[in-house]
Amino acid sequence: MLFTDAQMRQYDEEGAVTIDSPFTTEELDRTEAAWDRLKASGRPPYEDPDYVDVVQHPYFEEVAKKVLRAESVHLWWGLSPHERAPSSAPFASVREQWGNGCHVDIQATWEDFQATPRRMRAELWFWVNDVPKHRGAMRILPGSHRPIMEHWSRVLTPEHKAMLPRVHGLRPEPSDTAPAYPEHVPELVDTPWLEQEPVSAVARRGQMLILCSGGLHSAWQNEDTVPRKAMLTAWVATGVSCGLPKNQRDGVMSFFPRLREKLRPERAHIVPEDFDWLFESDYEPKWPEIFLGAI
Repeated sequence: MLFTDAQMRQYDEEGAVTIDSPFTTEELDRTEAAWDRLKASGRPPYEDPDYVDVVQHPYFEEVAKKVLRAESVHLWWGLSPHERAPSSAPFASVREQWGNGCHVDIQATWEDFQATPRRMRAELWFWVNDVPKHRGAMRILPGSHRPIMEHWSRVLTPEHKAMLPRVHGLRPEPSDTAPAYPEHVPELVDTPWLEQEPVSAVARRGQMLILCSGGLHSAWQNEDTVPRKAMLTAWVATGVSCGLPKNQRDGVMSFFPRLREKLRPERAHIVPEDFDWLFESDYEPKWPEIFLGAI
């Protein structure tokens, strides 16, 4: 079993759920060794066969299919080893850290999220080592994806709705140096976003966080002596068009053909051969509906 219907409901309701994977201790050891090699060398992930073997494992594709309610999916983004390194305390309080890091990555409407297949990104965080709370466990505000996506459903023009989903980082209270400024996530519930307490996405090695990054979440300080190690992939249903800022789109278009060459023939379909599904969506021009009433 990939994951239960109850876990699927949790993802729908909270925008995040942690599930088990089928990988053995030996497979996880090999994955972590590859992760360590790539971080030490800085080489592209597709150059390490052990690392490539993980992403082409059918488990990830099947999880993405279930999350996206789709018969066919392919990679949208990811594969690089993701690290949260140990650091000294950068903030005076939890509230300050949450206020500094709280954001969404994906912009989509509630209709996009509810569609079959979902017009959304399935974001899979595969944990290569344990993620206790103090090891930089991501913070998530459960359920925040819904009012935010419902807001985009209400305020965006039909023209702009047709340009979703897209990667478009937004914050509740952005500084004027943020790429999206003055676009922002407005207050939509009784308690202000930054006054709410997020939940720690703790996990065991080999588990996976399925995240809807259209909800509010944040990176967090790693107070441990070892890094938090993750392998991040993102998937989309075949036939769904997706937007990325130009630099990220260029990166995908350069990376994917090289990765596809390294996959086994029977697994090559997880990387698309063309990019007619991937359009450019930058932070300019601004969409006025996203910053009306900005601070």
